Amino acid sequence: MTDPGTWTPEHYRRANGRQFRTAIEALELAGLHSGRLADVGCGSGEITREMASRGYAVTASDFSPAMVEATRELCAGLPVTVEVRDARNLQLAPGAFDIVHCSWVLHWLDDIDHALTEMAAAVAPGGALVVQWSRANPRNQPDPVIMLEAVMNRPRWRDRLADTPFAMFQHPADEVVARLTAAGLAIELPPTELDAQFVADPVALGQIMKAAGLAEQAKKLGGDADDFVTEVATEMVKANELNPHNMRVIARRC
Repeated sequence: MTDPGTWTPEHYRRANGRQFRTAIEALELAGLHSGRLADVGCGSGEITREMASRGYAVTASDFSPAMVEATRELCAGLPVTVEVRDARNLQLAPGAFDIVHCSWVLHWLDDIDHALTEMAAAVAPGGALVVQWSRANPRNQPDPVIMLEAVMNRPRWRDRLADTPFAMFQHPADEVVARLTAAGLAIELPPTELDAQFVADPVALGQIMKAAGLAEQAKKLGGDADDFVTEVATEMVKANELNPHNMRVIARRC
């Protein structure tokens, strides 16, 4: 798992307990029980530690130096190596891993071609690639980001946020599957949407967004940040656009 460069490890751990559980569930579905594992976007290290404690030798990476340091501390004494690495410039040894795992990273990348190609190539014969990400809905289907962008374009916010666009990108599941099959993997678990909903309380939801996906916008707005994030959350709740469209895919190299 990863972040857009603005989460602290403490925020990440507090906010992502459910996402940690879904990642472990997905890895268990892959069916392997030990070996070499690449954890791309390791976040604060919970998944890395869990899989290392189960007998995997883990190579972990994350965009954020703070996350890498948190992972290194959490996994002290375990068979883990961890480095700062942007998934857009991922480097994994071809065929080196029994499992490559990447949860909650793809939606932070504007271009996923390199990351998916590199991860697919790193899977050893018989191994699996486990991917989970948000905004996996079809491009013609509405999602919460439409509400967000509408608020950002209102007169009060438009000029102040003109140089701070929202950087969570849509990558439909069918497009991800097409890239993985083109890279030589067989789809073992077809796209499966996970049961997830944002909290329907505008104030609570706004504060979650302020700490996570809207942290850069909140920083830019200073004292007006709470007004902004609550306005976004209110529009999402009114429109009932609370589904982040979280998806899971498992692919295998035969």
